[in-house]
Amino acid sequence: MNMKMMQTILSRVMRRTVVLAWVCLAVGQAWAAVRYVNLNNPAPAPPYGTWASAATNIQDAIDVAAGGDEIVVINGIYNRVVAAQPVTLRSVNGPEPTVIDGASAGRCVYLASGAALVGFTLTNGYARTGGGVW
Repeated sequence: MNMKMMQTILSRVMRRTVVLAWVCLAVGQAWAAVRYVNLNNPAPAPPYGTWASAATNIQDAIDVAAGGDEIVVINGIYNRVVAAQPVTLRSVNGPEPTVIDGASAGRCVYLASGAALVGFTLTNGYARTGGGVW
């Protein structure tokens, strides 16, 4: 086999690998859903897939979410939450206007392995250790 033939074969393999990687990435993204939370929504409706049907509390959105989903939260003061699956909880406007209040009754947030919390203020969490997040 000459060098030109090897380069052609290698080029085809690389193209197919790149195409396969893009397909896998697209399929993975297609399975993840975005759930919305708006404390003041007058008409929440599961599965909370639009702002018009947004949950009024974070826990309701978590309860219908699957691993890999993103839960997007608008400004407000919300109750403690438990994310038992690897979801991403993300504030739209950052930590100042988006608060999770532990009400001095326990941790503010319990996160499963692989879950993420982005852009929240945690307040009034209570535990011997880790009163904010566990």
